[in-house]
Amino acid sequence: MIRRFAVTLAALVCLVLPAEAHRLKLFAQVTGDTVAGYGFYIGGGRPEGAEILVTKPDGTEIARLKTGKDGDFTFTPPTPGRYRLTLAGGDGHFASTDVSTDGTPAAPSPTAVTPSTSAIPADLDARIAKAVDAAVARQIGPLMEAYDAADGRVRFNDLIGGLGWIMGLAGLWAWFRSRRSGHGS
Repeated sequence: MIRRFAVTLAALVCLVLPAEAHRLKLFAQVTGDTVAGYGFYIGGGRPEGAEILVTKPDGTEIARLKTGKDGDFTFTPPTPGRYRLTLAGGDGHFASTDVSTDGTPAAPSPTAVTPSTSAIPADLDARIAKAVDAAVARQIGPLMEAYDAADGRVRFNDLIGGLGWIMGLAGLWAWFRSRRSGHGS
């Protein structure tokens, strides 16, 4: 009986999804011309001295950074554009995120109106877009940070669900044991 239980338990262990207690996450925010952020583990802690690889969308390497004491980093890209940041936290832990520092929308507006007067500076649209991006990043940054941090927390529902699985498996084991010994008929 114990042998069957051990085999069943071993089979269940093989079916368990990977644990995310130490999953690595990367948070990055663009403020002006600077990309700043930090890496953190879901279970707590931050990767100190971990390497961050900065690449363009085509895979061209732009820079290699190291995280600080609190897992933080800052980066000023050489030119505005899209970048991918990949954090290597060690022991097979990786996280990546994409950022855009060019301040332009993904698709140009089809109804854009160009003013005909020369009194408006030529770079006014770019300056307005940059100011709006900075204001939005300042307001949304703390929300995105809280969302990333809450994404990996163990919730009460997760805890109760785990206890339910344990109780269910213990009840199933007790039922099989009682059937085997002849008490459950």
